[in-house]
Amino acid sequence: MRFLARHWPLIGLFAALQLPALQPLIKFAPAPWIAVPAFLLAAFIGLWLLLNPPGHLQRWLGTPWPSASLTGALALVGMFVYPLADGLKRRGGGSDADDAMIVAGRALVELQNPYGATTYLGNPFSPGPGWVALWAPLAALGLYSLITALALAATVLALRFTRHSWSLTNTFVLALFSCVLLWELVAVGSDLPAWGLLALSAALLLEQPRARRWVLVALTVLLGCLATARISFSYLPLLVGFCLLSIRPRRAVGVAVGGSATALLLHAVFWQLNPVFYPPLHLVGRAQGLLSGASLYIALGFLGVVAAWMLRRWRSWPPSLHLAWGLGAPMLVMAAAELGEHRDLARWKGATYLVTSLPAVAYALLACSRRDDPQPATAGAAPAVAVAPPVG
Repeated sequence: MRFLARHWPLIGLFAALQLPALQPLIKFAPAPWIAVPAFLLAAFIGLWLLLNPPGHLQRWLGTPWPSASLTGALALVGMFVYPLADGLKRRGGGSDADDAMIVAGRALVELQNPYGATTYLGNPFSPGPGWVALWAPLAALGLYSLITALALAATVLALRFTRHSWSLTNTFVLALFSCVLLWELVAVGSDLPAWGLLALSAALLLEQPRARRWVLVALTVLLGCLATARISFSYLPLLVGFCLLSIRPRRAVGVAVGGSATALLLHAVFWQLNPVFYPPLHLVGRAQGLLSGASLYIALGFLGVVAAWMLRRWRSWPPSLHLAWGLGAPMLVMAAAELGEHRDLARWKGATYLVTSLPAVAYALLACSRRDDPQPATAGAAPAVAVAPPVG
């Protein structure tokens, strides 16, 4: 018990990172009853070393090379592995998560209705217009597979801009990408890892005490675009506004109102083009299918307890902890509901829901795990110190 009390951030971080990783591990690992425990043990030891680095590792973590190397590795996966996974479309296999972003993005660049088609599997497009527009230039240029590498680079820059050390930045990046599900999603072209990284980056930048007005406006618009990525992310501006309320009350109101208005305006414009059936709304039906009867009441009860806990701690918790709970709890509910439906970890598509909140959760738990990398203190809240529903 003493070990658990002392090292709960490490244990929580390990669980958050490796729970979604169980799906690809069990699905692809040879002899999973041996390979999966061996991998989890190695991952726990690696995480322990990251949080308690020996001298030579500590010196390496103090340089830009770990983050730069990992960003380059993601780019290589996007350039060379993604085309192989994408080739499965010719046989009707693979994932169509990238298809929605690419087809809709190219249509948008050509000033056509981005929701005038379906994926090659016949599914309606889940991503909303602001998120599609953000990556449309890459889709038009044939560079869509680089979105996660670019989002990680943006997150590294955001961490450095907010005065986090290279030790923090590298620890966060290396710990986060110890989750093998992230690599699988990069290989198949999923946009969800990029979303989670940019949501964290925007929230961190909005916390800064001295920011130019145009920067705040740009970040608020970005938040609105992120909120359109899936209909279940529509509450993101309100959540980030709540996170800022104890340290930047006026900014919190502006972010919540401005970001929500941006998302609503984007949805309204493209809904007018598709009044009979607006494709991003089809996820509402999927959520209703997963949560019905007793599971709905259990989910609402759990989310109510989380909301009450956050409201009670709204002044004492740092914004990163509120963000982690606000993003993580709804995704955990939907992931658990999906697992309860199939009861097969190898087919657990709900694991991908957890990826959207994983950067925020990992950052918050790292902030709790070590106390040797101070960030700028924020008035009205404990200084954050650190070292380092379906989304279709």
